[in-house]
Amino acid sequence: MTVRIYALNCGALEFDRHSFFPDVPRGTPMHVPVPAFLVVHPKGKVLFDTGFHADGVLDPVAHYGKDLAAYFKFFCGAGEGVVAQLRLLGLAPGDISYVVNSHFHFDHCGCNALFTRAQIFVQAAEMRATQAARDADRRPDRDWEGPLDYRLLEGDHDLFGDGSLVIVPTPGHTAGHQSLRVTAGSGLRFCLTGDACYTQEHLERELLPIAGAVWNADEMRHSFGILRRLRDREGAALIFGHDAAQLQSLRCCPNAFA
Repeated sequence: MTVRIYALNCGALEFDRHSFFPDVPRGTPMHVPVPAFLVVHPKGKVLFDTGFHADGVLDPVAHYGKDLAAYFKFFCGAGEGVVAQLRLLGLAPGDISYVVNSHFHFDHCGCNALFTRAQIFVQAAEMRATQAARDADRRPDRDWEGPLDYRLLEGDHDLFGDGSLVIVPTPGHTAGHQSLRVTAGSGLRFCLTGDACYTQEHLERELLPIAGAVWNADEMRHSFGILRRLRDREGAALIFGHDAAQLQSLRCCPNAFA
């Protein structure tokens, strides 16, 4: 069985480094990559996250509201973004069978609406929390909405029933955050952490981001433990959500890194 993993460059964000690392002073900008990942399995092509919407780059205020637009700077160059990256592999959104959203923040589900032929897997807890935030007028973005084929999960899910792609709940950053454990054709194991852990430094230092980026601190620390067990007991290499140094070290699309 051949399973390949591709890292897709979906642009970048810039914001105050204090958000990621609360122990540094405010006022220093930080530029981080926004990745998505394509996993090609004999039974279908799986996309882990979809990046942010192109309209968010063109007009952040209109798309995300004044608060998000004031806090973040959005970057997406030529050849970047989920559609352009898929095109490098000769693929279009209609070729994707499954989408796994780590969570419903704008830089992880921004292009969901393009994947109308895919089943989109998300934890039910994430859907409930996001709908509640929308109803309370705390979600100006609507990229996760639409007539899409959402499949709501309650816990772990073996996508193909063969153990090669297993969705693992890792809440804390959000109420229903999930990560994806992948066994590649080489036999190497990986875990795409999403924002369960932003960078290797966060895991090593047991460091959480600012309170506004954490739904539940105890749950996030518990998810750190899940990731450590996947690494230490199962030999999974952790691919962190926004680790610039790590992502630069991976072979880039159109080449598979595993």
